Amino acid sequence: MTRSDPRFQSGRISAALISLIGAAALLAAAAVLWSRNAADPLEQQAEQFVELALSVGIGYPDEIDAWFGPAALDPREPGKTAVPPAEILAEARELLADTSALAAATPSARSARLQQRLEKFVVLLETLVTPKALAFADEAFKLYNITLPPLQSAESHQALLDAVEALLPGQGSLAFRVAALQNKLVVPADKRIAVFERALQECRSRTLAHWTLPADEHLTLEWTRDVEAAWHRYQGNYQSTLQINSLALPFVGSALDVACHEGYPGHHAQFVLLENAVAPATLNVEDQLALLRSPESVLREGAANYGVDLVFTPEERLTFEREVLLPLAGLSPELAEQNAAVQKAIGLLSDEVIPLLQEYRDGSLSFNSATFRLEREAMVSSPSALLEYVDKFGAYSVGYTVAKQRLQDYIAARADADPWEILRRVLVETDVALLQTDSTDNPAAAPADAGTTP
Repeated sequence: MTRSDPRFQSGRISAALISLIGAAALLAAAAVLWSRNAADPLEQQAEQFVELALSVGIGYPDEIDAWFGPAALDPREPGKTAVPPAEILAEARELLADTSALAAATPSARSARLQQRLEKFVVLLETLVTPKALAFADEAFKLYNITLPPLQSAESHQALLDAVEALLPGQGSLAFRVAALQNKLVVPADKRIAVFERALQECRSRTLAHWTLPADEHLTLEWTRDVEAAWHRYQGNYQSTLQINSLALPFVGSALDVACHEGYPGHHAQFVLLENAVAPATLNVEDQLALLRSPESVLREGAANYGVDLVFTPEERLTFEREVLLPLAGLSPELAEQNAAVQKAIGLLSDEVIPLLQEYRDGSLSFNSATFRLEREAMVSSPSALLEYVDKFGAYSVGYTVAKQRLQDYIAARADADPWEILRRVLVETDVALLQTDSTDNPAAAPADAGTTP
């Protein structure tokens, strides 16, 4: 609204009076907020945590995965100067001390959980202040409660490579033969949006067969080159936006993976379940915030990857790709069965990825050496992009493999229960405890100070 708006042509209020009314309104709002917080110090601490965490997003926007709480608590504004992480760290440590004291004086499930989230937030800030100060395994443990699994034996790894080799006999390196097969199945650029939208529709319909989601939930697709692959943002009120770069969806398989991982039953559905579990007005303010590098987000990454396999059995996926997606892409379905077998065999090589990322992050492998080994030993199709992701987000990559395996083991141990219901409960309760394992089972993988509080 500008001064040329007709509503300004008569009865204008003086600037001084507007200022006075505005100040009074602000004071009244502040009084109400102070009164509520003074009566509930835990609520005050939760709001302080949210404001501190969101202030990180001014300088590091990707660290905020989602915020769907009160706008008044969000300090992020266009053009606002970023607060140095060291300053936020000092405030976070003070708040952690206050929260710990309150949790000890008046214990509750919420205060204990807020204390734990602040402990992890402090570790995150320390990594921002001093990048790479923690070794990869230490960061995985201190930030995500994950001890790395033991290394796969050379014999076991070779057996998995031999299995892929048997599916693709021929000349050239195994990685070359895998790429040659995939190149025959590249989706034409003008077909990729249609293929993805059909994949998303199928993931959604299969998810809704098991979960009841609000009728007004919606995932908006935004096709852009501003993201390298796909980036989901939950906006609250059961609405999300998914930014996608079509260049990152060269195959029908990648379209299906992204549709399930980012949409249904992945990140969009995860947040919808969380917000719908209780009345939005009673959802704790700290639970309306999702920091990217946090145990909660790592759990969601593992759950999103697990969800891909939950939506489709191997046979169902093969049938859907062969009979629906490949024809839609204008590709022959004759290679579908061989490709499915190869991708399944390659998936078993995922245990080799984390050790290589660990060596790279800890400086034992150069970028070029790590790229070569990821491609040859783990059949990673875009190793450079993966290493750049590790450069930016460190040990967060454990969510896609280790966290998925922890969740898969957790659900498999409850074989008499519906896996969809277990997954729903884990997501609603954000049960990060299942990420932990007993470090005594694997002392070599646990950090030296694994028994201490971060």
